[in-house]
Amino acid sequence: MTSTSVATGRQLTSAQTIHRGDVHRAAIAEVFLTDHEPTSDGMRAAAQLPRNHSYFSDHRGAVTSYDPLLLIEVFRQASILYAHTSCEASSDQKFIFNSAEFTILDPAGLRVGGRPGHCEIAVTVADRVLRQGTVTGVTLDFLAIIDGVETASERMVLQWMPPKVWERIRGRARADLGLTDPPQLGEAERYFRLRPFSVGRTNPRNSILANPIECQSGLEASVIIDTEHPSLFDHELDHVPGMLLFEASRQIAMAASNHELARDTSRMLLTGLSMNFTAFGELELPTSARAHVLSSDDGGAQKVGVELTQNGAAIAHGFIELSPHRPDVRNLVL
Repeated sequence: MTSTSVATGRQLTSAQTIHRGDVHRAAIAEVFLTDHEPTSDGMRAAAQLPRNHSYFSDHRGAVTSYDPLLLIEVFRQASILYAHTSCEASSDQKFIFNSAEFTILDPAGLRVGGRPGHCEIAVTVADRVLRQGTVTGVTLDFLAIIDGVETASERMVLQWMPPKVWERIRGRARADLGLTDPPQLGEAERYFRLRPFSVGRTNPRNSILANPIECQSGLEASVIIDTEHPSLFDHELDHVPGMLLFEASRQIAMAASNHELARDTSRMLLTGLSMNFTAFGELELPTSARAHVLSSDDGGAQKVGVELTQNGAAIAHGFIELSPHRPDVRNLVL
């Protein structure tokens, strides 16, 4: 592992984005980090938050607020950048994200102002995994400060491995499921996509749930795996990406709250998320999302349990916290 120097305390800039390869993005427009420097216990980074984005800005009643999932993506990019720049993870390493615990600390920091949001990210290493003296995984704590407001935090556990190890693990897992390499995508199932408003969206393409049914454990729906979605599938993958699973979890949580408690999705804000990824999501297999409201307080905050499955087995599970959010008055005008 390379040595980590003490930060200089200089002002991090937003003059340009960092190289897209350092955060595993294909589209320059999907790169949000603009600067970074190592610290004694991790890294400082800067990100510019877009005020208008086809995916992250598409929310009912909250067009003047940054999407909490945008900050999760910023943290994801920062984690990969840290691995490459401070842990000697080569550019061909394959990454696995094991878990994430995310919290909105102050919703006021999400307000979109008159210029792109300047976000500073403090990255602290909580734990390292060593194999033969080489770092192969880390637990990272993140803090996002948007225009001076401590807005969100997250703890993320991730690891990485050489391509040959990845191919061996993925090949064995796919063979056990009777799948071949590379993934062979058949004709898309006929979907009855959920109405965008029921999952907090405006653009129909960003509604990624379909065919909802009531079940004993709450509400269940199919997850649409659109490999041509410009944000959720920015680059070619052989598995379902974590950001799509986060989005599916939020959407099924909103749909369950709307269905079980008659809550208006335009008044819901994701203020907490805890997810564990237990298996790879395969592109060819039908994916289901299930949610049930676990608790709801007098103030309207809800804790919703979520589970994502393939072939009846969980690939991710956890909970989503939704809290009442009064939209900015600017949302009342055209």
